[in-house]
Amino acid sequence: MATGLSDRAKAIANELARFGCNAFKFSPFLNTKNSFSLGYDPRTDLDVGQWEPLRITGSAADLKDAIDTLHDNGILTIQDWVNRQYGGNAPLFERGADGQTDETLFPKPQSVFSPPAPPDTPFQGDDGEPDGILASYQHSSGYMLNGKIKAGKWQESVLGIDGFRLDEAKGLPVEAVRAWNNARPGLNYAEVFSGDPSMLASFVAQTGVPVLDFTRHFAYVSVSGGGSLAALASTGFCLQDSDNAIVYVESTDTDGPGGVINNKLWFYLDALTMPCKAALIFAKDVEVYGLGQQIHNLMWIGTTFAIGKLVWEFVDPTLLCWSRDGDGGSTFSGGLFCGFSSDPINARSEWVHTPFGPNRHLHDYAGHGPDVFTNADGWAFFTFGPNVFGSAQNYVAYSPAGTDFQIPVTPRGRKGTGQFKDFSSITVHLP
Repeated sequence: MATGLSDRAKAIANELARFGCNAFKFSPFLNTKNSFSLGYDPRTDLDVGQWEPLRITGSAADLKDAIDTLHDNGILTIQDWVNRQYGGNAPLFERGADGQTDETLFPKPQSVFSPPAPPDTPFQGDDGEPDGILASYQHSSGYMLNGKIKAGKWQESVLGIDGFRLDEAKGLPVEAVRAWNNARPGLNYAEVFSGDPSMLASFVAQTGVPVLDFTRHFAYVSVSGGGSLAALASTGFCLQDSDNAIVYVESTDTDGPGGVINNKLWFYLDALTMPCKAALIFAKDVEVYGLGQQIHNLMWIGTTFAIGKLVWEFVDPTLLCWSRDGDGGSTFSGGLFCGFSSDPINARSEWVHTPFGPNRHLHDYAGHGPDVFTNADGWAFFTFGPNVFGSAQNYVAYSPAGTDFQIPVTPRGRKGTGQFKDFSSITVHLP
């Protein structure tokens, strides 16, 4: 809920790029109902701060400048796109080029919320009342779907957005999700709140949109609460469909007493080294919980070494080891071996198979273990330190010694027009 997100994104863009970050997701950036909002109760689809600065991202020019800076550092930009929640009561109107209400410019009359949709839930009680109302796409004769497509393409055009996260996608019509994805191809994914991998697979098959891997997140929660480490070797949509799984440890929606309270660094090592479409980093873990230095290093490890086939090298309730063989077809990273122990008191040593082959000198790029050498069969003797005070700083990440290079920064991303008051391409009339 802090202000100044655009300035903060600009300030950290180069640092993020140096450690391998290649995409940045903004919270929703539309005019909202009140100052408590995180952007999830918009009153408009065409106000990104061009009339008055928005609480979190500032002016439209500030936001575009941040996106341009991220692009200059090789980082794509994703918007958190709210598609059915609106703040306040219908009708809701947009402003035209002169800043005055224009009732022909994608208005939201009462009819697009009929039959009466349930009110959205309050944000942690801060609003004191429901955020607003939920659009009923199935009962709007295609008006809301077409309007959202045009409004989304306008936002993408003026700001240079490279993709979107569909908020609360589980409650959206499949046809609408498919249409949005086809109309705005990019780094898109959806929040489908379900731990059932068959439901996630069905959503992907019907829409073509990758999904957040809630199944693996719930496994992190289980291990965080003292569950067996073996759960991580068998649970996760990423293990079923890596091309369409977005692995994440924590988020605003899942942070808190029911979230990943303990041992988060283990799970960031896991998330950033799993085969997946993308791995998400929760900004609060970096900015508030003080894990930034370790997470930056894990980002570098993941984007430098974690390619190729995944193998679970050692799995039991208190020790987990896995590897990536480094073979990405046209790219070879040297391979990666990772592991950690949940024993809080004792160190544990084991001979474990590796993907590196015989007589290789290995270095722990996590900085928690000594250099080791593989034997003639490609196995190595690893020592895993105890998880002292539950700090989760006993993980290891081995690869051949001697890797020391800077990830190159290559500018990329769409260029926004910055024409924030030109709505000629999005006019939607009442049905």
